[in-house]
Order: sequence, then structure tokens, then C-alpha cells
Amino acid sequence: MGLALMLTLTPSAASNELLELSLEELMNLRIIPAGSLTMSSARLSPSTVTTITQADIQASGARSLNELLDIYAPNLQMIRHHWEARHLGLRGIINDREEKYLLVVNGRVMNERTHYGVLSERDLPLLGDIHHIDVVRGPGSATYGAGAVSMVIDIVTDTAQTFEGTALTGRLGAVEEFYSAEIKHGRRFGEDSGLLLYVGVDQYHGAGQDDAPLVYGVDFDDFWGTPVSGGQPFDQPINRDGESYRNRYRLKAHAQYTGGGWNLWARYTRGGEQFAFAQDNLARAPYGWLDEWAIADYPSYHSLHQPGAGYQQMTLDASYRKPLSNQWTITTTFGFSRFDYERASFDSPVNPYWNLNHREEEYLARIQANWTPSDRHQAAIGGEWSHGRFGLENPSAPGGQAVLAPYVQPPYNGISPRWNTNTYSLFGEHQWKINEQWTHFTSVRLDKNTYTNWLFSPRLTTVYAPDDINTWKLMLAKSLRMTFAEEMRWQWEHGRTTSPPEELKSAELRYERQHTPNLLLAGSVFYHDLDVISWDSGAYGVEFDAGTTQVGNLRQWGVELELLYRKKPWRVMLSHGYTKLLDFKRNPDANTVLTAQPYGYGDDLANWSNHVTKLVVGYDLNDQWRLDGSARVYWGYSGAEDFAQFVTDHQGPISIAPGYDDPYGPSVFFNLGLQYRATDHLTMRVDGYNLLGWFDDDLNKQLYGFNSYGDYRAQAPALSISLHYLLK
Repeated sequence: MGLALMLTLTPSAASNELLELSLEELMNLRIIPAGSLTMSSARLSPSTVTTITQADIQASGARSLNELLDIYAPNLQMIRHHWEARHLGLRGIINDREEKYLLVVNGRVMNERTHYGVLSERDLPLLGDIHHIDVVRGPGSATYGAGAVSMVIDIVTDTAQTFEGTALTGRLGAVEEFYSAEIKHGRRFGEDSGLLLYVGVDQYHGAGQDDAPLVYGVDFDDFWGTPVSGGQPFDQPINRDGESYRNRYRLKAHAQYTGGGWNLWARYTRGGEQFAFAQDNLARAPYGWLDEWAIADYPSYHSLHQPGAGYQQMTLDASYRKPLSNQWTITTTFGFSRFDYERASFDSPVNPYWNLNHREEEYLARIQANWTPSDRHQAAIGGEWSHGRFGLENPSAPGGQAVLAPYVQPPYNGISPRWNTNTYSLFGEHQWKINEQWTHFTSVRLDKNTYTNWLFSPRLTTVYAPDDINTWKLMLAKSLRMTFAEEMRWQWEHGRTTSPPEELKSAELRYERQHTPNLLLAGSVFYHDLDVISWDSGAYGVEFDAGTTQVGNLRQWGVELELLYRKKPWRVMLSHGYTKLLDFKRNPDANTVLTAQPYGYGDDLANWSNHVTKLVVGYDLNDQWRLDGSARVYWGYSGAEDFAQFVTDHQGPISIAPGYDDPYGPSVFFNLGLQYRATDHLTMRVDGYNLLGWFDDDLNKQLYGFNSYGDYRAQAPALSISLHYLLK
């Protein structure tokens, strides 16, 4: 099981022998935990961290990083969107784009900065290069940089020190159809040097409408005069659920050399996913956007283009770690990244009004010094420079030329689409072991972009460990992020010299009890005060008349409870998360899609289930057979029902049928897997997904959020078979 809140293994410390350690022994390993810059045990980590190991990945049968995180990370939720890729959120913080958290690979932030945020890697079933994932639950800007508001997904890849030999993995899925192949090769040249190579490819066809029905929440007539019945499966041609963007093969390649203090790696990913049509795409005006002008171009459903978003990302990274003495170590890093983004809408793959495609590039330099003057004090201090280039042409996209958001892209306001920015950062952390029971961490970071003032992100953590069993942590933090590059550019072009940031002030009290060497109990209470940047349908007052801007102040609180047990033959992880909106103060003239509370409808978040429970169980039947199961229960969406009623009453002529409440009840996703280890080299698995859907489609539903009338799509009950062959 993943060590909830616990463990980050550095490559030098990672080996299969660690899997044999008890939870107590793992908690007391001396490492640099995720969310920290200085060395301590995982028990004394200044952050709340969930670790998902390579063994957990295999046991889950997950078909994407999205699904993997949804299975293991407490109080993490996923929701759909008609216009963008699926959205992940933590502790109630979720948005119509993925900009409130960071995706990090080997210490390098992989976010797309222009328009969307975290897109790359999340949709891929190609997970064989990953050694482990640390999910830092809560704000992390003080350590990882601006943007780590709700969480950090920190991926650590295999190296030649953690994997040696050659591994071949093949998978195929039925019902939700996909095919994938992966090969990984690691070779050591010495005790601390070696080369790891990985390549994975998949073709994802997804699930058809009969197995993954789409349901719109309202009755309407489509543009061609065909009635569409709300609350019933949509029976016109749409995408297969999960189908890859432009039906392309998706790729991941990774090469990494370690040795002599050097860590050199290169990474390439290509992916994306198609979306189901929004009701607005299909309905005749005034119920939707299509009007008489469209009848010649779009005579039928088959003539519409399939919406979706795709990407490709290439990253180069070089770091060198040099111990200068017993007290001082210097680490320097240089890197380059290129990100191509595409979004196609229903009317045309190259229409500059609704579609987006662009390239961005980043050049990065970083230096960090770690100092250990005594047993009671540690410190880390460093600086970072990032040079960004935006609005570049994306040669792989239809039409080729850069197409940004309409309020940025010429000819809408006549500005040049290309621009550069520089971001300068300073960061540091001090760890003070006051005595055997008390430890205090002070972490700070300053970030200055071309279009912002200095952003100050501090964190204070005090850890009290009165004995070997009990640990208390108090974490106080302020975490900030810059808005998207296209938004900052537009604001600068229209007279605003600096762009205001999003700011989260948070407090968390955490208790952990190592009840036995194999049983860990934990709980957290947290409070958020967030000045929200989000979608506003009237943000700019230009032709497009929408964008992301500050919409108000959100206050919420929550509780998380966790249990982790690991003793052969059992592995059990149980968690429950509760998040409750306290208040949302909407800025004057702003519109929000996050809650209907400021409009007088309910008092819950619109895109969140207040309660979510997760259970993961593994049992070794014998030395060859293993049974794995997982269940995620989203207990209901009262805030979504409130928001749908608000939209019905105030934002259009379409109305929800009286008594229609199918989308707002519980969703239960139940998976079951059986693994057979035929030899020391060959392992076979069969996994079943969303199995309750064979009895009731509505139990497998995922809602469409952010201004939806109650649309949802059922996750298909599906199967997969995988073969894993290891050559040593």
C-alpha cells in the first residue's frame, strides 16, 4: 500500500529490501521527505504526504495517472468537463483548469503555463517508468514554487540504481478498449552510476456509448430539430469515452544517466483525450450557440468535429550534486522544456475563436546549498531563474500557427502573440531540532515574474513527538500562484503593470499514531482561506467576454481520517475525507462556477462531493496468487444540484425536469484484480473496473462540472489483461 502521509525514497535509498520493512521502520528512515528541503525521518516531515509505490501501481491495475491518484490519494476527487480535460482536486480546491497544483518529475515542474496547467502524463496508461509518486496534500509553494496551492504530484522515476535488467510489459483492455506496450532497461556501470532507458506506446480507443452512456440534464431540440431527452442516454454519434486525441498513438520515452554526482535525463510525452459535446454545442439558439449560418457547414452530427485536447512535451534536465565538506553540499540544475498544446472544438479543428494551439518553452537554472552545522540545525538556501517564451507556433497542430485565447490572439485586440518572461526565485528552509520531542521547520520562497510583484510563500511547521508512538504536527502556510501567461499578457497590454496572484492561507493540525509496527492511524483537520482566481463569464468585456480572474474569497474546512495496515498476507488502506464550504464572498460584478452559495442556492461547493471514502485491500493467497481490490465512494453532490437549479433559474431558457436528481446521488467505483506470478520472470494480471456498473450505470457516473445542467457520463465496466516479463 502507499504510505499515506509518509515516505519519499531517494534513489540511493530505494531497493526492494525496503518493501520488507515494517511501517514503523519506514517512518523512521532518515531521508529528505517530499515537501522539504532538509533531511529528517518521514515521521517528522513538515508536510502531509501520500506515497504511491511501484508495487501499488501494479496492484491497482490503473489505466492512467488520473485513475491511480483517485484510487490512493485521500480526499482527492475527479470531475469531467465538456471543454477541457478531466479535473483533479484536493480538499475541495478544484477548478475548470488544472492550475492550482503542480506536476513534478524528478524535481522539475511539468505544468503547461500558457492556458491550462497540468495536462501531460495524466491520461497515459504508461506507468512503468515510475518508481514512486509523492502526493503532497496541502500547499507546497514554499518548497516547490508558485502554483502549489492545493497539492503537488511529485513523480520520481526509476534509475539504474533502483532497476537493473530489462522489463517488458504488454496490456490490453476490453470494453474500454486500449493496447499498450512498454520496455524498460537499466544497466549499472558502477556502484553509483548507470543508465536507464524506457519507451511506452499505447492506442486508446475507449468505450462506446452503450457501455459508457452520456446523459444530458435537460430536454432540448438540437440544431437539426431532433428532440434530446434529458435524463436519458444520448443516442446521437459522440466520441468513445476515453478515446485518444485525434485517434493518435500516445507515447512516453525517458532516458536517465546517473553517476559521479550527475543526474542527466530527457523525457518526451505525447497524449490527449477527446471530449463529449457540451449541450451548448448542439442546441439551436437561444438554447445553444448554433444558428442558421451553420446549417450548410454542419448538416448532421457526423459533420461536427470531435472536441478534444492534446499535447506533446519534451524536457531536458541536468543536475550536479557536489559535497564540499561534512557540512556543505551544493546542487546545481540546468534544464529546457518545450510544450505543445492543442484544443479542438465542435466546429473546426482550426477555428481561431474556440480552438487553441500554441507552443511554449522554458529555460531553467537553479542552485541550492544545504548546510548542516550541528545535530540540531539544518538549512537549505537557493535561487532559481526561469525564462519563458510564449505564443510560439505549434507545427504539429492543424493550421500550424499559434492560436491563443480569443482575448489574446490577434486580430481580437491587435497585439503580437509572441512574448517572453523572466521569473526570479529565492527559497530557503531551516530545521531546528529543539529537543528530542520538538522539531520546527521554517520555509520561505520569493518569486518575481515579469508581470507580477514579488510573491511571498512562507510555511511554519512544528512537530511534537512525545514518544515512539504519537506524533502531532501543526502546519501554517501561505501559498501563491501566478495566473496563466496569456491572462497576464492581456492584462499588461491593457494597462495593468502587474497581475494579482491567487493566495491561499491555510492551517492544518495532524495527528499520527504508530499503533503497532504494522498499523498506522492518522487524522487531519484543515482550514482554507482562498482568494480565488477562476473562470468568469464576464471577465474582460471584450468580444469573447470571458476569462480567468479573481472572483472572490472562499473559506472552507475539512477532516481527513486514515488507516494503513501492512503485514503479510494483508495490505489495507482506508481513508475518509470531509470538506465543507464555510463562505464565498463574491467580488462585485464577478461570476463564479465554484458554488451557488453567493446567489442564495445552498451552502456547498458545486464541483465536489462533501464526503469521499476510499478503501484499498491486497491479500496474498499464496506465493503465486494475489487478490487486489479498491473502492471509491463519492457520497453525493448537493452543491452541484444547487448550482444546476441556479443555472436553470437565471442563465437561460432551458430548465431541469422536476424531480430529476440522478446525477447528485452517490457514485461508487469498485475494481478487482487477480495476479499470478508464474515464475520469477513472468507475472500475469486480470483487472476488472467499475464492476458495479453491470448492475446500475448510475453508480459509475462522473459528473460534468463548471456550469453544467446536471450532465454526467457513466464509467464503463471493463476488463484488462497484462503480462509483465523481467529479464535479469
